[in-house]
Amino acid sequence: MLMRYVLRSLFLLLLTLQAPLAQSAGSCVPLRVGYIDQHRPPYWLGEGEVVPEPAGASVDLIRAAVKGSGFNCPPTLVRLPAGRLKMALEAGDIDMTPIGEQASYAAEIALPRDRDGNVDRNRAMRNTLVVLVRAKDRVPRDANPGEYFRGKVLGAAQGSAVNLRLREMGLTIDDGARDLDRNLAKLKLGRVDGVVVNLVKAAHLEATLKRYGGSIVQLPQPLINTRLWMAFNASYYRAHPEQVEALWTWLDVNRLHLGDFVTKYRQTQ
Repeated sequence: MLMRYVLRSLFLLLLTLQAPLAQSAGSCVPLRVGYIDQHRPPYWLGEGEVVPEPAGASVDLIRAAVKGSGFNCPPTLVRLPAGRLKMALEAGDIDMTPIGEQASYAAEIALPRDRDGNVDRNRAMRNTLVVLVRAKDRVPRDANPGEYFRGKVLGAAQGSAVNLRLREMGLTIDDGARDLDRNLAKLKLGRVDGVVVNLVKAAHLEATLKRYGGSIVQLPQPLINTRLWMAFNASYYRAHPEQVEALWTWLDVNRLHLGDFVTKYRQTQ
């Protein structure tokens, strides 16, 4: 009887010692990733809650980042209306979602920090925003978009992470349209004075403009250079700091991968 007790105690001790080893060797760290529930090719594909396959260039980037950061299992993808993503992150209903630059961030949101405790602007996805205009409007090619469009209306994609930043700059933003094509339709009708677009790769935008036969052109000077982070729920970060920090670093090292994924989707169109 005593021997059985000793053996059982040794067995339980062995399990206890092995548990952290198993975790470090590859146990799954679940991650719920929230993103917009609208069809925004080539970045986000599909409509509503269902995640299609393929899911889009941004989803491919997120999956690659999670795979390369020690989570040891694929993320769970949660599609939500654009207006609910930030609230869902703060409430802990999702663990991660893209967030653009803002004047301040809620305490429930975790972003990468530098040694001084400030938001780390280096570990971010860079976005260059340019403006498209009608050629017949003859906007001066040397115009500074940030100044020229004050008092005018710029079309931007609904739910875009940069829209808040643009409004903080004092610009008037019409973000009622869901994608670039719908915004360009507004531009052709004169309902907006310009359209904001993210310049991931110059060749991609050139291909889009070619469809309009010169009636729509890009202003040479960027509107703004901004940043986008994969933001985490603060409680999730405290529970899994190693994996979260590894993901932020992976995105920093592999930031050009988004353009590669976009190219893949454009080649299949």
